[in-house]
Amino acid sequence: MDAAQQLREADVEQPWREALAIWAALRGSSPGTEWLRRTIPARAEDVHRFRRAVLQRTSGVPRGYAVGLAGFRKLDLWVDPRVLIPRPETEGLVDHVLAWARWRADGALHWGTVADLGTGSGAIALALATEGSFDRVVATDISGDALDVARRNITRVLPETPVEVRLGSWLEALAGERFGILVSNPPYVSPAEYAELDASVREHEPQLALVSDESGLAATHHLLERSGDHLLPGGLLALELDCRRAEVTLALARDLGWSGRVAPDVFGRSRYLLATRES
Repeated sequence: MDAAQQLREADVEQPWREALAIWAALRGSSPGTEWLRRTIPARAEDVHRFRRAVLQRTSGVPRGYAVGLAGFRKLDLWVDPRVLIPRPETEGLVDHVLAWARWRADGALHWGTVADLGTGSGAIALALATEGSFDRVVATDISGDALDVARRNITRVLPETPVEVRLGSWLEALAGERFGILVSNPPYVSPAEYAELDASVREHEPQLALVSDESGLAATHHLLERSGDHLLPGGLLALELDCRRAEVTLALARDLGWSGRVAPDVFGRSRYLLATRES
């Protein structure tokens, strides 16, 4: 039975495209390129890896975990069930941070040091390290397992800007330091909302990186309360948000002394909080 048929019988959407995407990811190539190479005999090792990945997809494993890789902006990163698979929405958070840094530096794309809080696979930290002109990037996470994946990706990417990983919960890992930019994609799903997520997320991706309290705001609230102690005056706090709680989050930020705005993602949904505080 061919791969597309296996995927179709497992109710995977667009099974032929999915099979081609899996094959391309394992080959470190694009689906278009692999389609053009389709008459070239494949190595037995590649075929074996492909069949194993297809089998995982038919059992509901997300593609990123099945192939061990996920694309994020200009990077291909190692991922496994110890970390979330990076989402396209989070790429937009990086765009806003880079744009802010460019504005503050009069076009030089430079604003000192950055801390990525709850880094997971290291996607945000590594994107900023490779696309920005920062002095250094610190990546923190409460999960040692996640930091193992982040370290592996640092070795994979080898950015010119130093990226340091630190174990610790949110700002506790910053040890009294101040940064020009703090950025985070914190958990913002309530337990009730988590129960309604697709099974591929609930059964495979780390709950710790997704679920907050009943309000969905606990981690965000914590960062808004404590981040001012770790930002340089006028520095940026950039957070990814649940679009359903964007206005509540903006009001909370203002109550805590922040100035800022909510920005939309590529789908027009209120997705990012960009906040500053002068002192």
